Formats: sequence, structure tokens, C-alpha cells
Amino acid sequence: MVAFRDPNGIRPLVLGKRDIDENRTEYMVASESVALDTLGFDFLRDVAPGEAIYITEEGQLFTRQCADNPVSNPCLFEYVYFARPDSFIDKISVYSARVNMGTKLGRENCPRMGRSGYRRGDPDPGNLV
Repeated sequence: MVAFRDPNGIRPLVLGKRDIDENRTEYMVASESVALDTLGFDFLRDVAPGEAIYITEEGQLFTRQCADNPVSNPCLFEYVYFARPDSFIDKISVYSARVNMGTKLGRENCPRMGRSGYRRGDPDPGNLV
């Protein structure tokens, strides 16, 4: 299996593992940490921007940085809409990111709106904030 995270770190990628027995280990890559949890894999780490992961049929794991100047520019929509709230992206809790964005939005906009407050409904995952 080959997995690669784009050199700009726009989309997340995580690596996990689970031991089958004392001599064998399975690896898994996914876009969200919660996918690892659901299938019984332990989170190992976030795959770095520009990094390639290669897992042989025998279960050997190889990694390599393939980008000369990788950067981390994650897509905001991952935190707002795409990812599950119980997931982590680049060590940041999606739930906490949504709460913090909602708090910041409220602090910036509520003074202009007066004491009446500010309410807005968005599509499902956005309702958290």
C-alpha cells in the first residue's frame, strides 16, 4: 500500500497500527484519526506534508519525505464541515477547533449586534459552534 500527503498539507492523513499477534503488525492510513479508533487501530502519528508511506505485503513500513519544501496549510473546511467532531487533525481536536472558532466569531460579531445576541444555523457539523 502507498499513501501520500500533499506537500501543502491541505488534506490530513494519519497513520495507525494494531498488533495481530506477537510477530505481526497491521498498519492503516486514514484521513481522520477517528477511523483508526473505529477499526481498533492505535494512532501512531500524523503523516507530514509531502511524506509518502509505503507498507509491504509482509507488513513492513517505510516512510520518506518527498517534497523539497513542505508546508502545513490545512483546509479550513476539514475543521468546519468534513471531519467528525471526535477526530484530531495535526494534533488539534476538531471539536475544540469548532468551539474556538464559534467563540471567536461571537466575540468579533456580538458587540456589533447588541445584547440581542447572534444566532445562525449551518449544515449539520457546523451546528456545533
